Amino acid sequence: LLLQSIVGGEAGPIVEQVSADHLPTESQVSLRKARLEALLAYKIDDAQVLDILTRLGLTLVASDDASWTFNAPSWRFDMAIEADLIEEVARVYGYNNLPSTNPVASMEIPANAEVQRPLSILRRHMVSRGYQEAITYSMVEPGLLAKFDDQNKPVELVNPISADMAVMRTTLWPGLVKALQHNQNRQQSRIRLFETGQRFIPSDQGLQQQDVFAGLIYGSRNPESWHGKAENVDYFDIKGDLETLLAIGSQEFSFVATKHLALHPGQSAAIQLDGAVVGFVGAMHPGLAKDLGLQGPVFMFEVDLAAISLGVLPAYQTLSKFPEMRRDLAIVLDQKTSVAEVTSVIEASAGKWLNAVRLFDVYQGQGIENGQKSLALGLTWQHPERTLTDDEVNQWVEQVVTHLAENAGASLRG
Repeated sequence: LLLQSIVGGEAGPIVEQVSADHLPTESQVSLRKARLEALLAYKIDDAQVLDILTRLGLTLVASDDASWTFNAPSWRFDMAIEADLIEEVARVYGYNNLPSTNPVASMEIPANAEVQRPLSILRRHMVSRGYQEAITYSMVEPGLLAKFDDQNKPVELVNPISADMAVMRTTLWPGLVKALQHNQNRQQSRIRLFETGQRFIPSDQGLQQQDVFAGLIYGSRNPESWHGKAENVDYFDIKGDLETLLAIGSQEFSFVATKHLALHPGQSAAIQLDGAVVGFVGAMHPGLAKDLGLQGPVFMFEVDLAAISLGVLPAYQTLSKFPEMRRDLAIVLDQKTSVAEVTSVIEASAGKWLNAVRLFDVYQGQGIENGQKSLALGLTWQHPERTLTDDEVNQWVEQVVTHLAENAGASLRG
């Protein structure tokens, strides 16, 4: 009529075209009683659930002790799955009427051995010593690896990325040395690197993947500064850094002179724990450094991570309030005899109250025969409950001198 009043004309008959196949159909949805209770964490009475869903326009089709089946109204396209019905029940029932309950779960604290030293502590320690952490590839060049380890046959990759990454490393040194080369080529004059990672050692029991801790230093001892003259690092710099790392666990490590393919024959040592070799430290062999085109002396170490990760629980000990007694000894002995051997003899013969043995001078030159050296050592005694007498200390000094002569071939320097 509105159109006729505006434009005129006559209205024709109304025609309706309907296709039953395309009319919206009622979807059938099942609701399990146990699922409803599990999701809401609350039991709602069955009659109340039926009342809520019926008032929302759903028609109950079938039911049993465990579930209901409903036909959803055609205009509710959002009711298609079980979770939709549960949401509607909770909404109408009222979320504020659902009680809040805290979940009940057993709390189990994982075991954490007090003697274990986390890797993060070891890393932070090396950073505090001026080192930077490096991350290198586990796959290395076979020829380069052979220059550092000739004792273990590496695992060869079936389909290597390149010829430079054809075998699995048996030591971390090749990767660190390549990082050193990269930095030297960019005019870096002071380099301190460390890395933690796995080495892959074939054995009769299969492939062993051992965690190790390695590092190297090169260049000046201290960062460039106006204060003092620049000095290059030496063997005792890296040995000192390594000793501070080993001291974190408070275990008794020892250094024994040894030979290693990649290390200088006169500046290398095996690191031992309870008589077992757990690593090596020393200066890179001059021939190897020249072959690799490295500038200046390079010093390296590598040690088994498991050995340095376990520590000893500290024990309380009262500080003595009584004075120390010190005696200095200057001895002459064969230059091949290590300070560790001398210290071991002294500790075994200097009595129960020996507190410290310190080497404060090494001399070779005028007044000392060829092939010999002079060591100056400070021995300190201290009793926890009384003051020691000169006679007691002198007696221990005589014992030390006698045992040094018998076991180390040492004599007092005149």
